[in-house]
Parts: sequence; structure tokens; C-alpha cells
Amino acid sequence: MLRSLRHHLLTGENRRNTFSGLVILLTMAFFYWNTDPDPCGAAPIATRKHVPRLLPIVQAQPAPTIVQINDGAVAGSEAAAKPAEIQLPENGATIAGDPALKASIKLLTAGQERLAKLPDYTVQFRRQERIGGALLDPQSINLKIRHEPFSIYMKWTEGDKGRQLIYVNGQNDDQVLVQLGGIAGRLAGTVALKPDDSRILAESRYPATCAGLLELTKKIIDLHKVDLDRGTGVQCEVKDGDSFDGRACYLTTLTYDSPEVNPDYHKSLIQIDKELSVPICVRNYTWVEGKPSETMGEHNLIEHYAFTELELNHELADEDFQKQKYRMR
Repeated sequence: MLRSLRHHLLTGENRRNTFSGLVILLTMAFFYWNTDPDPCGAAPIATRKHVPRLLPIVQAQPAPTIVQINDGAVAGSEAAAKPAEIQLPENGATIAGDPALKASIKLLTAGQERLAKLPDYTVQFRRQERIGGALLDPQSINLKIRHEPFSIYMKWTEGDKGRQLIYVNGQNDDQVLVQLGGIAGRLAGTVALKPDDSRILAESRYPATCAGLLELTKKIIDLHKVDLDRGTGVQCEVKDGDSFDGRACYLTTLTYDSPEVNPDYHKSLIQIDKELSVPICVRNYTWVEGKPSETMGEHNLIEHYAFTELELNHELADEDFQKQKYRMR
């Protein structure tokens, strides 16, 4: 019987049909191994429970009003002001100097407190960084964050398209699980790395565990407090009436006098969402010899971070931070 079947499949017209079928099967197998198992960007969005978008349309509980933001002193700084001394610009106005630094600290502190109370959120994250003197290509990432236990899921939609990363505090020996995009990731499977592994820091200025709005907000507040306590070497302005991705913002601008004051940044532009009090776009510029200090562009960009389509209280579960859900091998 087998001999008759083989003779039937490998003779005459049947042989061509058999070979054609084999070619189709091999082609399908190649594309399976060379592509992401899910449409890129689908994992954090399409599989989730639908909730209203927060950016640019807010439907969650309202953020603190400006009056609430101005209440209280700035904690952790000897130069903290009394409530009446901290004023925010209105109607497109700009404030400068120490009052601007204090206002920016107060805004971001309100955002930090708000974020710390949230169980989780999802957001579209875009970053571009300069590492080793070279400005890397932009990366776009679907990002899920849970605050307790601290958990991260990332999926690249630009850059190494299809790359995935998972971190859960207290699990996997506190290591980051990474699967590269494309056929390399499909063949190599998941790799466990320390958050500050040299392979991660070759593409990011910070360890993987620094991802998310809360960590960024903390870092900016800490830098503001250093500038305020130093009392010299930096000019700060806070302007009302700015916007990013359809969201009303305050714009904090810091300009440093010299690399001795801040070796990393010459100028920093921070767009703080007026309703949420969180930094939704940050552009930092470094020092470049032979260029006028007022010239800003790709030649001296060191960090660019942007957050869009932020959705709070997403009810993320343990399975949202397990590699089985995303078919990570």
C-alpha cells in the first residue's frame, strides 16, 4: 500500500502537486519562526480588558486642583517654601528662578504621590538616548507597570520590533526575562539578565527596573532639589500654556551654566501634565564642544522620553507578567 501511495504521489502530474505542497508548507514554517507570534503591539492592547483612555480624554477620577497642588511645603528640601510662597503661572505666564524650581517640585511631588497610590497602568512609551557618545535610534514600546509587587512588561513596536521584556520583583531570581525580536529571538528563546547587565545598559542609560513614570518623576524631583539647595549655576523657568499630544502642560526649562554644575545636562525641557502632574515628555541636552550653547538639536540630545495613551487602574493580573501569556520561549 505504501509503495502504491509513493508511486501515486511521485509520478507525472501528481509529483508537481506534491512538490508544490511541500514548498507551501516550508514557506509557512519559515514565516512562523521568523515573525512575532502575536501582531506587534497586540499583547498589551488587544488582549486587555477595555477601559476608557486617559490620554488625551480623561474619564477617571479628577486630579487634584491647582489649589490642592499648592497646599503644603516641599518635603525633603531645606529650601522648601511655605504654601503661600509657591505660586504657579497662569494664563500663559512664566515664572523664573527659585520660585519656578519650587513650583516644579511641588507639581511633580503631587504627581509622585498620585502615581504611588495607583495599582497599575499601561502606556505607550517612546525613548531615544545617547550612549557612549552615539545617539541611538528611537524605540517605541508598549509598557505595562504594576506597583505591587513591582512588575514590568515591555514589547517593542519600533527598534528591535517584537522584543519582549518581563520583570517581577521577587521572581526569577530578581532577573529580567528578555526575548529578542525576529528570528533571532524565536530561535534563542528567553534570556535571564540582571537589570543592570551590560547588554541592557548598551541600549539604555538606566537599568531595566527604572522603567515607568514613577521612577522618572522621582529622578527629576531629586535633581530639582539638588539644584534648589545649590542655589547657583542653573536658571529655571516654568511656563503655563504648553501642550503635548493634546494634553495641557506646564513647561519646566532648566539651563545649566557649565559641566561643573551638571556634567550630563546643559538644558532640560520637562512637560508636566497639568491634570495628572506627571512628566509626559522630557528632552535633555548635553554639552558639545564647538557648538553654540543655545543650539539645541540631535547633535546634543542625550535623552528623550515621551508617554502617550496612558490608562490608569488597568486591573493587571499576575498573568500579565508571565512569559507564557506572550509565548516567550
